[in-house]
Amino acid sequence: MPVAPAEVVSSADSELDLVADIWSTDAHIAREYAHQAAVIAELARRRRRERDAAFGERGGPGPDAVAARPAALADVSDDFVSELAVIRGCGESEASRLAVEALLLTTKLTPTWGALYEGRLTIRKARILLDLLGDTTDDVAAAVQSTVLPGAADCPPGRLGDRTRYHLYRHDAAARERRRRQAERRADVHVERTAEGLGRLVIEGPFPLVVAARDAIGTYALFARNDGYTEPIGLLRATVALDLLLRPWDTSRPPVTAQLTIHAAIPALRPDAPAEAPPAEVDGTWISAAQCRQVLAELDLLGLGPPPPGGSVHVALDDPATGRTVAVATRAELRRAAGIGRRRSRPPAGAAPSTDGPGLGPPPPTRGYRPTAAQRRLVTTRDRRCRMPGCTRRPGRCDIDHVTPHADGGPTACANLCCLCRRHHRIKTFARDWTFTLLPDGRLVVRTPAGVTRTTSPPGWHHDPPPDPPELDETAPPDPHGT
Repeated sequence: MPVAPAEVVSSADSELDLVADIWSTDAHIAREYAHQAAVIAELARRRRRERDAAFGERGGPGPDAVAARPAALADVSDDFVSELAVIRGCGESEASRLAVEALLLTTKLTPTWGALYEGRLTIRKARILLDLLGDTTDDVAAAVQSTVLPGAADCPPGRLGDRTRYHLYRHDAAARERRRRQAERRADVHVERTAEGLGRLVIEGPFPLVVAARDAIGTYALFARNDGYTEPIGLLRATVALDLLLRPWDTSRPPVTAQLTIHAAIPALRPDAPAEAPPAEVDGTWISAAQCRQVLAELDLLGLGPPPPGGSVHVALDDPATGRTVAVATRAELRRAAGIGRRRSRPPAGAAPSTDGPGLGPPPPTRGYRPTAAQRRLVTTRDRRCRMPGCTRRPGRCDIDHVTPHADGGPTACANLCCLCRRHHRIKTFARDWTFTLLPDGRLVVRTPAGVTRTTSPPGWHHDPPPDPPELDETAPPDPHGT
């Protein structure tokens, strides 16, 4: 039975009781966070880096992965962050942050951990200290904590950050420049979803250059306004910035090709589809059935006109009952499957001429080790990202992996193939005590060395899932190859 708010908080409580409950809850949350940090740190210490020796030369992380590993995790096994992400059901970036915080709090920032456990420090304030003192020496961290922690409970977060920086730079004059260089090395370009159909392009860089770029964009937007454009100035700035990057007027460069993948339930493609027809997905964005038909009409899906210049269109046909991807086809393959444009053989006397095509289905298995082009197309379109729980890497950065290894008799068939990014492919193949099992219905069951089991389904599933997978034999020794 769901619990109603009235069952937790009584209207008869005085305002002082409510205030006391707020304080008590903050202290309880801080203590639970400190307890979780201690538990995560202990599990990390049991996953020492010596475990990676069993990976072999091919199973070790590449130079980019080693360079990106936080210093706090230098002595921890390479697969620990992935295990923690599966345990918590979160992404690996969050799991990595929690692991780093746990190890720092239980080592050089033990006084901060103690203040958390006693309820004298909130999680937000603790993370300010973690960010500023995480890369310092033990002596500097101890000196700064001894100065700022006594008054931290009554200090607002912004003020606590300023006080911590002041005392940090007093004890470590090179800290500011070191932190700036580290931040510059982490600079990148990110895309964030904002309002419906819009996104935000975030470009990180040295602050003076970022300010100069913003001012240049604003100047170009004013030029456009002076030329007679009447759109809001913010829209002009956004349009100018994208034009400066994409340079649509520059014909000296070769055109950029694009591949568009449309996931559509079969009823959504019919001209007489009802308004409640299942929505379609275009490159990760859900659109209505009507929008899907409009896109297909504009792309002339039936091949009555030329294909889109410089690109291609793939249509993924999904089972409307489960959302499972049944087949992936190009425009020409759809026409052949439907029998459009086929040369008809003369029917027997008295029989009606046949108008059906051969239809569509998954590509057949192959005897070789490498998947065929058709198999790769269906698997990448079906999975759309790495199938490891919590991982969101796109198919272009993934390997097509045999869940049951080919050397152990696993077939090269879509029912035994899935997308795994290189990191999780290495973990599945080389790491100790991991189990990966691909069920006949397409679900992937992953079991960690600690025995935690998570199941992922292809992203297209938007209906009730099938029954739970069969229980794995807990008495059998774990198989790192998932067989």
